[in-house]
Amino acid sequence: MTAGILDYSSGSGIATVRLNRPEALNALNPPLVAALIDGMDRVRRDDAVRCALILGAGRAFSAGGDLKAMLTMGRDEFREYILLLQRLSAEMRRVAKPIVAAIQGYALAGGLELAANCDIRVAAHGTKFGLPDTPVGMSPTSGMTFALPRIVGMGWAKYLAFTGDMIDAEEALRIGLVTHVVPPEQLEDAARAVARRIAAHPPVTLRHIKLGLDLAADAGLETALTYETDAEMACFDTEEVGSNLRAFAARKRPHR
Repeated sequence: MTAGILDYSSGSGIATVRLNRPEALNALNPPLVAALIDGMDRVRRDDAVRCALILGAGRAFSAGGDLKAMLTMGRDEFREYILLLQRLSAEMRRVAKPIVAAIQGYALAGGLELAANCDIRVAAHGTKFGLPDTPVGMSPTSGMTFALPRIVGMGWAKYLAFTGDMIDAEEALRIGLVTHVVPPEQLEDAARAVARRIAAHPPVTLRHIKLGLDLAADAGLETALTYETDAEMACFDTEEVGSNLRAFAARKRPHR
């Protein structure tokens, strides 16, 4: 994927997906959403990729939906736009590989929804998070009603959605919305370090961990236990995991 509204590159097991509309604070217009869907499909299909890293160029991760584009839409066009955003959310859940978000500046409305659909979020000091849709009279989309309570709990999800309040990176860390807060100049390196740690692990293990955790969030204990058994056996049957177990038993570092 060449330079444009979305930049895609890969190497060392990590796919880097960078939103590239800095002049619009990476607002999610339909072409950018479509490009993100294509990017997620590429991550999913590339066996050399073990982890994805999503970033925003410029001053913001994403300030949300593109208001200028939305104001030109009729009712049918707007519905198609919402369905496109929801398709992106579904595509991100289909990616059985961890997705790390590096968040700076603003993650608002659709930008927060994009971040919430990632598996791990690293933020820069000074970042603002929120759902400003509410004061305008709009409700969350992109699977936000599904994802946000599973990250921060129902109480904080409802608070953020009902009030439309913005919170800073430190508060986001406190409520579990992000896992790390770092200086802005260290953001990409810190997020990439997390991605590198993840990508060092066997892909079959990463796949089953992600699928298992997502399944457990939506199913009962018995379903989760059944999946765990099947997943553990699938991992056990691979040569890479067998080699790692033998190395661990011999008190040696697993081969990568």
